[in-house]
Amino acid sequence: MNTIFLFEARRSSKHWLTYLVTLLLIGMGIFCGSQFNLSVGEGIYLNSPYTIGFMTGMLSLAVIFFATVYALQLLFKDQDSKFDSILFSFPFSESTYLKGKFITYFLQTFLSFSFLMTGFIIGQVMRTGSEMQEGFTILHYLYPLFIFGFINSLLVCSFLFLITFTIKRKLLVVVGGLLLYVFYMIILLFSNSPFMAGSLPQSLETQQFSALIDPFGLSAYFMEARDLTVQQKNIQMVPFTEYFLFNRILFCFISIGILFLSFRLFSFSKTSGQKIKTAENILTFSEVNVSEYTTVTPSFNGWSSFRSVLSFAKTDLTYLLKSIAVPAVSILLLFCVGMEMYAEIEKGIRLPQKYASSGLMATTISENFHLLGLLISAYFLNDVYWRSQTSDFSLIENSTYLSKNRLTGHFISISFLLLFFTGILIIQGIIFQAAYQYFHIDWKAYLGVFLFNTFPMILFSGFILLINDRIPNKFIALGISILAVFILSGPVSGKLISYPLFRIFSDFKGTYSDFSGYGIYEKAFAQRLLFGAGIISILWIFNSIIKIKKVPVIASGFSILLLISGIFAGVSFMKGYIPKDKDQAILGSAAYEKNYCKYKTLTQPDISDITTEIKLYPSENAYQIVGKYKLKNQTDQPISKILINFNEDLKLESAVITSGTETSKIHEKVTVVSLQKPLLPGKTASLDFTLSYQWFAVNGHQSFNTVIDNGSFMRISRYYPTIGYQKDDEIQDEKQRNQFKLGKLTELKKPEAPEVSKKDFINLSMIISTEKNQTAIGTGDLIKKWTTSGRNYFEYKADQIPFRFAVSSAQYELETVNYKGIIVNIFYQQKHFENVNHLLENAKLALDYCQQNFGKYPFKTINFAEISSFTKGFAATAYPSAIFMPEDMVFHANIQADKKQDVINELAGHELSHLWWGNSQINPDDREGFVMLTETLAMYTEMMLYKKMHGKDKMMERVQVHQQIYDNEKGLSENVPIYKATGDVPHISYSKGAAAMVKLSNLIGEDRVNKALKNLLTHNQYPKKPGSLDLINEFYNVAPDSRKQIDRLFKTTNNITFTSGSKNDSAKTKQK
Repeated sequence: MNTIFLFEARRSSKHWLTYLVTLLLIGMGIFCGSQFNLSVGEGIYLNSPYTIGFMTGMLSLAVIFFATVYALQLLFKDQDSKFDSILFSFPFSESTYLKGKFITYFLQTFLSFSFLMTGFIIGQVMRTGSEMQEGFTILHYLYPLFIFGFINSLLVCSFLFLITFTIKRKLLVVVGGLLLYVFYMIILLFSNSPFMAGSLPQSLETQQFSALIDPFGLSAYFMEARDLTVQQKNIQMVPFTEYFLFNRILFCFISIGILFLSFRLFSFSKTSGQKIKTAENILTFSEVNVSEYTTVTPSFNGWSSFRSVLSFAKTDLTYLLKSIAVPAVSILLLFCVGMEMYAEIEKGIRLPQKYASSGLMATTISENFHLLGLLISAYFLNDVYWRSQTSDFSLIENSTYLSKNRLTGHFISISFLLLFFTGILIIQGIIFQAAYQYFHIDWKAYLGVFLFNTFPMILFSGFILLINDRIPNKFIALGISILAVFILSGPVSGKLISYPLFRIFSDFKGTYSDFSGYGIYEKAFAQRLLFGAGIISILWIFNSIIKIKKVPVIASGFSILLLISGIFAGVSFMKGYIPKDKDQAILGSAAYEKNYCKYKTLTQPDISDITTEIKLYPSENAYQIVGKYKLKNQTDQPISKILINFNEDLKLESAVITSGTETSKIHEKVTVVSLQKPLLPGKTASLDFTLSYQWFAVNGHQSFNTVIDNGSFMRISRYYPTIGYQKDDEIQDEKQRNQFKLGKLTELKKPEAPEVSKKDFINLSMIISTEKNQTAIGTGDLIKKWTTSGRNYFEYKADQIPFRFAVSSAQYELETVNYKGIIVNIFYQQKHFENVNHLLENAKLALDYCQQNFGKYPFKTINFAEISSFTKGFAATAYPSAIFMPEDMVFHANIQADKKQDVINELAGHELSHLWWGNSQINPDDREGFVMLTETLAMYTEMMLYKKMHGKDKMMERVQVHQQIYDNEKGLSENVPIYKATGDVPHISYSKGAAAMVKLSNLIGEDRVNKALKNLLTHNQYPKKPGSLDLINEFYNVAPDSRKQIDRLFKTTNNITFTSGSKNDSAKTKQK
């Protein structure tokens, strides 16, 4: 047995810190296993073999940090103690020494990860809920522990081992660890990872390349699992074959090769291969002029103290800037953030290139710099703080009067360094803008990087310095510092620190809008930073008192003043805070279902008319709704009780229901109104109400209810009162339903269920008022507009539309055209003019195609309105006569880039066709397959218009993209036929639906498909509620000989294939 290994093993086993670290790692693992909810797909359990493998691979990221800390502590131990200078004199070879060191180092790293995974297993076993499946198989955990834990530990340890024993610089070991982390995350961008869903989809070739070169194996894992179904992922481990097997074997050999190189390059002699420098001039003692020595009187005033602080800072910066570490970290940061910038601009195969705006560059820096910056701060501060102790210079340094200023000097030096890193990243962003020829520089966006990243990191550096100053061991201080990075500033901080004011080191994960900048988040973030600065400064004062046994009066006074200011800022920051209580929300849902489920079958009146005024106050992030419903009993039975629901997020200021001469006031959010005189069939009642809403930065904004300074958008019909039982408010989790004895969840109706007719369309009259210089876009045709008391008013009307309406408000530029009697308006942000004319032309094309094939357009106007990027969740959304488009999606995309992806044509075709498919002319009821009549038909129209504009070959390229999207995502949820698809599986209704409809048009001809769609509209006029089978029957009617092929396309889960070059493509399918 290797002597070096045995010595290190005995030493570690006798040290109390070993057992403390073990317990901490197991505890962290338990927390991860019991709390992490990283879903990898609909219907895939959190303890399924697939998810366990995925989570093990993600947690293997921790190996980098274990290995880095252990390298600094274990591998540099001989160098720090100067013991390395006499190693050659001991009776063991270089090989024996290196083998012992590496085995100890590797086992320490791998065992640490194993302890973490042990805790993870315990946490998952302790967990309950519908997301967990029955049973436990230890092999499901051991398999990924070896595939990811063992092999990744071998790779990381061998890489850092090589750096340690060849370059022998601690900071470069840290840089090497960070480089591995950066490489890990960049590879995930191109690997189809569920964890990096925002980067999807990537081309198949890119995924295959990522699977080959990913040093940590996750890309290969996803590649191998892409064809597995949900059921397979729940019961079987991902096979160790093909890309996965090749990747793991490849990096095993690479690890061994790196280790072999370490053995070849290592030498006990420190001067091996180095030239010894000789001094040119040596000053002898006899040549020293005694007269050069003078007596000075020491001065310890404020100026001297200030100069000492600068001296300490200068010493740190000289040490850091003269070393290779800072250039290496700079290159690492530029590479990491640069790759992310590139990925944000070049959006893969589905979306075109984005314009490289300052906002996009700044938010990309903010999203990626924060964690890396904190880790860099933790490592660098640990190194510079303990440098004098390591060299034993601290014995002299601590004897000086002004040594107390050393901590402040370190703080200034790291602050300067963080400002330097921020500066070079901003310069890189500007270079990207120039490279992509987008020359408008928005300095306000870049200044946000300092506020949201640099200042929190500087604040965190102050905290890290206290850790190093209070803990007497360098490596324990480093370990706690790294732990603090993840606990106090990462995603975990939200779970451990529920009160948002105390998350003072967190970054900003929001967006930047050309409409409104960072919004009110800027001020709120600054307030929390001020509070954090007060807390850290007081901690520094306490630390100073403990060290020097004396109260520093001036510093204490400044800190107390800063803390008081911070407290006032914190109170302002917390204004309007509403704690999130999931348990209370579940209890509320259970109580709602128990108390009101009987109204599921009781007749209720329908809303037939809505008259409303929406008063927007964008500068206050608020609005008020004044509305009146006309409620009509359209059944053949009298109604004596009416269930009325108001949204929990809005304040109920007043509500009154009137039926005949009877009036009832409403004070509760959920109320049953008992009528003394029942509402007879055909009779009406009215509901008058006033609601208000305001949001605060501390709670965050709701994406679909975003009223901001400029660029507001609200799906506002969601926040209006509803009548009758709302089954969407039921608890969905089956185990929670059993816990509350609620019975089985109401199943969605099958496509084969009997058809229904329901008169639930409304007549809408809305007046929207907004602040001066803003234009409000509503639902329906604009009747008139006016200005009163400095506010702009707009009146919109729409008759016989579904209960679905939205509002936007912003400072807009307007481009308008009258096309064949229809007014087409485009409201856009003044900087986003590039695609306006192209959108107008494509809107004309879409109008011509849809009116020619499907029927008359039902409104007088079409409004395309751009909205702020504060709204997320869609590329565009259509309402009667209005289409709303977030600024950061397809509307402001560079369609002239190399791939020429004309998403403007897709936007116009898809969203305008919704005015036929699902927004005003037909309204499917809530059953399986309803999205086939909305999104699938809109995708068909989109494809046909793309063909009309760019030709069939270009259209088929887009179809291939959608087929790949479907292939990528079909294994992440249950695979169902198109005619049974719901909104939960958009890859089926959108992507596979597009391919199926194009296939159908090749099979029976575009004209016959359009005839079937027109017949669908004709035969299913309101109030009829059509289903997916009605559409399929229309296909049967126009193509009776193709019934089997139609069924294969829409009623099976078979893959759809195309025969290249065939004009009349047959419906070939491939079972998968």
